[in-house]
Amino acid sequence: MFFKKKKVITIASPVTGTSVPLTEVPDPAFAQGFIGDGVAVEPTQGVLVSPCDGVVAHMIDTYHSAIVAHESGIEVLMHIGVNTVNLKGQHFNPLVKTGDTVKLGQPLIEFDIKAIKQAGYPVITPVIMANAEVVDKLTSSTGAVTAGEGKLLEIQVK
Repeated sequence: MFFKKKKVITIASPVTGTSVPLTEVPDPAFAQGFIGDGVAVEPTQGVLVSPCDGVVAHMIDTYHSAIVAHESGIEVLMHIGVNTVNLKGQHFNPLVKTGDTVKLGQPLIEFDIKAIKQAGYPVITPVIMANAEVVDKLTSSTGAVTAGEGKLLEIQVK
């Protein structure tokens, strides 16, 4: 008998800060996992970077969220803040567009943490598997993280 070795993909943190369980996100859709499994990061620097090599599958037109697709088929959704869609792109500066090929650590979006908080929005950033159907197992790490480095998530692909 031969067993197919499961492929494990490492996803780095897209922001520098502190990684916490999704349950700490002040939004039930994220906190209860309705949008997908993952982790959240409370950023200390206002730059979102690519968490892996891939393609920008979607850059939201208000620039608060992006999805990077990895060649394995996993899609990483990064959502800067909670309800930040209401800012209509204010305080966000996109550096890439949908369809762009990106490398691990490449800056995707610059954002103004102070201005977003002053506007009344948390900047906690969920990092979610957008397509759970390809994920067999997900392991997340919490604690201090650096953008473009380490193992924020390990995903075993089906």
